[in-house]
Amino acid sequence: MGDSVNIRNISIKCGHCDTYQTLSGFARRGDWNVYTYECENEICDPEITRTLVEVPGEIDAFARRDPEWRGGGRHGEHGSGEHGSGEHGSGENGGGENGGGSAH
Repeated sequence: MGDSVNIRNISIKCGHCDTYQTLSGFARRGDWNVYTYECENEICDPEITRTLVEVPGEIDAFARRDPEWRGGGRHGEHGSGEHGSGEHGSGENGGGENGGGSAH
């Protein structure tokens, strides 16, 4: 893959509390993969500081990386965004998938 984006190689920092946000959700919107990041502290209200990162599905390396991760595809195929049977992480929104946290 020449031109690809891997969201694990970027960091999302909150402009309100100045801490790194954690990957807390994944969804597909048409041809786009949407990753949701949130602060994990008592300072920020997720409804206000939540960050959405949209990546075109055809260049999204992260969604193809792990077939057991919700949204991940098998053998490099595009993921569906549905929960897999062996979902990594914990929490209601699947926060902390496979290492959790942001890559900083």
